[in-house]
Order: sequence, then structure tokens, then C-alpha cells
Amino acid sequence: MTGLRKHCWLVLFAVACSGSTDFAPYLGQEPPGDTPALFAPGIVSTDQRELNSIFTPDGREFYFSVADSAGATVMVMKWEGGVWTDPAPVSFSSGHGEVDPFISPDGSRLFFGSRRPLHSEEPESGWQIWVVNRLGSGWGEPEPLGGAVNSGERQIYPSVAADGTLYFQSIRDGTLGESDIFLSRLEDGEYRQVENIGPPINSEYAEGDVYIAPAQDYIIFVSSDRPGGFGQGDLYISFRLPDGTWSTPTNLGPTINTERTDYCPVVSPDGRYFFYSSGGDVYWMEAGFIAEMRNESLP
Repeated sequence: MTGLRKHCWLVLFAVACSGSTDFAPYLGQEPPGDTPALFAPGIVSTDQRELNSIFTPDGREFYFSVADSAGATVMVMKWEGGVWTDPAPVSFSSGHGEVDPFISPDGSRLFFGSRRPLHSEEPESGWQIWVVNRLGSGWGEPEPLGGAVNSGERQIYPSVAADGTLYFQSIRDGTLGESDIFLSRLEDGEYRQVENIGPPINSEYAEGDVYIAPAQDYIIFVSSDRPGGFGQGDLYISFRLPDGTWSTPTNLGPTINTERTDYCPVVSPDGRYFFYSSGGDVYWMEAGFIAEMRNESLP
């Protein structure tokens, strides 16, 4: 048993045995520093292929995905009775594949990608974006987003800003490269139109796995095969300029990006930690580098 894994289980065991209801944030993990650390080894990051990582705004539920040759399943852990529950499939799991969970900043909706049939009498669909609404301590029934969003060849990795604007990865008419990042604004409770966010973020290469900050003041995404990258797919950041355009994307550098594909970026709801996936595991680190890169990028 590794030191980190042993530490994690000792924390959980001690809390359970004491009967304490003191909250153990981030699954009771020892906080990381300014370099990436494996998140929850032996619990979240295991010998399976794990990806995605999203906490609810109150920090008391954690969602991630486990992928295998048959597809992917969204898993959840909850803080209940003074302990974190073991990972279990979400209540709305269908068996057709679910991935890329993202919770709206107000905690009221959970978006995800799935290949489940759009209608019960139809066969399995391609990857579409679905949403479930919060009902008490659980979730309601999943519904596909409107045709404006689910109208491409493939749409995955939803990310939602505080005003409801949806960013996602897709392949459809108007795509500049192998895949692009698109957005759709919430209008009268519906996503009616989709637009390509364009250069300098989208390019002739493949862009996706987008994380949009709640205030839409910065965006983190993965791009494959861009010149100057460190691996198969690298994470980049771009900041909103005073005129509303985006700054030239900056590679997050070799501390984060490796020779592998580094993907699935997200910042914790409290803004303290940056999570991402690499090599079939979930990593986390302090998010202070974002402010530092903002100061370097903006005039």
C-alpha cells in the first residue's frame, strides 16, 4: 500500500470509528502543492481507467467516470453519516455509457454525455449531451438537450458558466479542425442556437474537453497535435480580453502536460484546486498558477 493510499484510508477509518460528523473535504485527501499529485489513489485513481472529476458546490458529492472496453460509467461518492461512501454508479446510469459529468455552478443541474437511446423504442444513439435536475438529495430523470446542441455528429464534454451558457466539444457543420469547441446560450430556459467559438481557441487541429470558468473569464481545454506541445494532447488556457475576445492560448507547460494525452480539466467550485486526467488516473494540484498565468498573458 502506498503512503498516499494508506493516509487516505487512515483518515476515512479514523472518522468512521470516532463517529465524528466533522466534514472531511476532498475525500479526506492530503492537499496537494503546486505540482500534480494522484487524487485518491486506490479509491478514485486505481488500476482501472478513471477520468473526469467534479464536486458539487458544497463539496459533499464527488463524480467521476470509469471507462473500459464496453463503455463508461459515471460514479458518485457522497459525504453521509460522517463518512465518504464507496464509489457507486449514479442513479441515472443506463448501461449505454455515460461520461463527462459537469455540475452547474449553482448545483441545480448535472450535464453529461451518453450514447443512450434518445427514445426508448430507438437503438443506442451516438454521443449526445443530457441533463438531470436536482430533486432533493438526488437527481431526476435524464433528458437530452435540445436539437440545437445535439445536432452534430458527436457532442461530449459539457461545461456550464454561471449564467447557464453551455460550452461543449463537437464535430458538426462549421468545425474548423478535427473537433471544435462550441457554445450555446440559455434563452428562456432552452439552448436554441449553437456557435463555434472560433480562433484563436479552435484551429485546424482537434480541440475539446473544455472547462469554462463560472464568470467566463478564462477557459481551459485540450488540443491535439498543436505545434510546440509536449504529448499527444496538451492542456491550454486562454483568458478573456477587455474587448471580449480570447487571448492566444498558452500551453500549461511540462509540469502538467506529459508525453501522454492530458485532458478532462476542471477547477474545484471553491477555486482552490485544478483537477485533470492523465494516463488513466485523476490528478490534482493547487490552482494558483491560473492567476499567475493571467498576469503574464493580459496586457
